[in-house]
Amino acid sequence: MHYKWRAAIIVALGLFMAILDNTIVNVALPAMQAAFNTDRNTIIWVVTGYFLAQAAIIPAVGYLSDRVGTKTVFLTALALFVVGSALCSFVPSAGITIGSTVIGGEKLLVAFRVIQGLGGGAIFPVAFAITFRVFPPAERGPASALIGVPVLLAPVFGPTIGGYLTKYYDWPAIFKVNLPIGVVTFILGLLILRGHQKEVALGDELAASTQKGFDVLGLVLAMAGTVALSYGINQSGTYGLNDLGVWPYLATGGVLLALFAVYELRHDDPVMDLRLFRGYTFTMANVLTWLLSVFLFGSLFFLPAFFENVQGRDALNTGLILAVQGLTAVVGVVAAGRLYNVIGPRPLVFTGLALVTVATFGFINLAPNTDPQTLQIWLAIRGLGFGMANIPLQTLTLARVSNQAMARASSLVNVTRQIFSALGLSILTAYETHQFTSYKPGAIADFTNNLLQGAISTCTLQHGFDPNAIKDCVTSAGQHYVLDHALTPALNDTFLLTMIGTGVAAMLALFVGRDPNVQKLKEANKRAKNGEPPLETPAEEAERRPVMVGE
Repeated sequence: MHYKWRAAIIVALGLFMAILDNTIVNVALPAMQAAFNTDRNTIIWVVTGYFLAQAAIIPAVGYLSDRVGTKTVFLTALALFVVGSALCSFVPSAGITIGSTVIGGEKLLVAFRVIQGLGGGAIFPVAFAITFRVFPPAERGPASALIGVPVLLAPVFGPTIGGYLTKYYDWPAIFKVNLPIGVVTFILGLLILRGHQKEVALGDELAASTQKGFDVLGLVLAMAGTVALSYGINQSGTYGLNDLGVWPYLATGGVLLALFAVYELRHDDPVMDLRLFRGYTFTMANVLTWLLSVFLFGSLFFLPAFFENVQGRDALNTGLILAVQGLTAVVGVVAAGRLYNVIGPRPLVFTGLALVTVATFGFINLAPNTDPQTLQIWLAIRGLGFGMANIPLQTLTLARVSNQAMARASSLVNVTRQIFSALGLSILTAYETHQFTSYKPGAIADFTNNLLQGAISTCTLQHGFDPNAIKDCVTSAGQHYVLDHALTPALNDTFLLTMIGTGVAAMLALFVGRDPNVQKLKEANKRAKNGEPPLETPAEEAERRPVMVGE
């Protein structure tokens, strides 16, 4: 097997683990809360800490990769992830005592998740940088399909795997499962991936960039601004924008990132080169990626909420219902990878987003008793469209970026996607909460006027003449009714908003730029068919021509 495919497989394994741990933990939070005898607000930091650690490290990855090499960064990130996973899996529930200070087990778990998150966050951009550097431009579509499979499968199957492991093996198993895969991937990476000297040999510009001064201020501004803004967005989704505690983080993050942008545009060796946004293709592909992150990635959390909170299903059953979406997403990824060099990115992105938009129509009329089987066709179409749109977009985003600028460009793409994913979840959650609040009074009135007496009669038959038991029974029945008949229409409205957003994105996809490498490949094939001598390949041209930083 050629080196480029071995390298892609290695980074794909690392990607799968890092992305899986974004969702696999969520379903285990109640078990963790019980094990550490703590409250919900504390244990949720197991998720928040991982997310913020990822946000903090992504801006630095490309910059560090250019200095010490992508192999070193990848292996270091993988080691942090594996060590963090091991520490998480063996946290003592009673905590530890250092001198006279007792550190609770839940605090240790959060600290170890931060370590794991630093590794997981770094894996994502460096994996794409490695893959796009070793594949010539004309082969990046199929390469994106290979590493795109774990990107799409991990979020879909994370809750299923997490639910299964938690149910049958307890919560530490969700971290232990990373250990054998992580160790094997580390060994393969150590033996197979190319070192920094070979990367430097790709071009003098890369070698020169390693000799410039270290941009400490830019790095600090990028990391601090990203963390503050991401945390503010994350908290606004939980507490709403009316909470005054949210705004200091949003404002601080916005100001720091604005200062970062001004400073970096004047710097000749920036941490993340914002001048890339001068390119039409790069900018349009990123805008569509942001819209996809806001409306599609954000909405992935709402169907599990419907099945678990309204229909009362467990995480394992919910994951099995949603599995078809992940499977057809793989089909979409493979199809996009094969067709990318044939028809180009524009038809694939438009078709994918159009399919997602049409499929979302199937979720705007949910009812508390909706049979999941009736949703399977919509889930299948949605997954297919997601796979078809996502891979061409991520390939097109970096299509005009040289190998020398690839690591930093990948960091820029991933940090903005991280922010917009958090923003999307926050926006959709806030909208869903607002709609739930507006539907709640009507549901309460409907229960009180039409169902209260029946509930009292049923509860009296169940509990005899125990007034407290009857009261609790009636209260529970009312709460369930209100949840079913206020949350369900709120979710319908949220999916309608999602459908509108993806529809707008589909229209914008008609104006997305072309991949010049596809055009050159078509021309080369045409000349070969006519018996004409071949032109320079895109790879040869990219290597021969001078490359400017941030190109």
